[in-house]
Amino acid sequence: MVKRIINSEDISMAEALRILEDKLISINPGITDDVVNNTLNYLRKFSRISPDKAKDLISELMKRFGLAKLTAIQIVNLMPQTTDELRILLGTEKREFSDKEIEDILNLLKSTKES
Repeated sequence: MVKRIINSEDISMAEALRILEDKLISINPGITDDVVNNTLNYLRKFSRISPDKAKDLISELMKRFGLAKLTAIQIVNLMPQTTDELRILLGTEKREFSDKEIEDILNLLKSTKES
């Protein structure tokens, strides 16, 4: 059977985990496909926040700091804790970020992770 991609969207790991669990596990709870199981294990291990928080945080990073969606997603996926880690992720953006903006982003990530 040929499958077509109808729609594609960039999403966080937390959102991907929710989709896989909702769609695959509910349809076939005893799934034994190694690729699917490895993907689920990876996403469970490395998803740092809930899917709803991830979506809200991505949106806030884009609005408040003018980040591209892919950059915001990577920041949410990795949840950097230091200015150096965050600056590496911001390197793909077309502008420079002030020290205050960097600290504001880190504080936002920290407060989201703790809540």
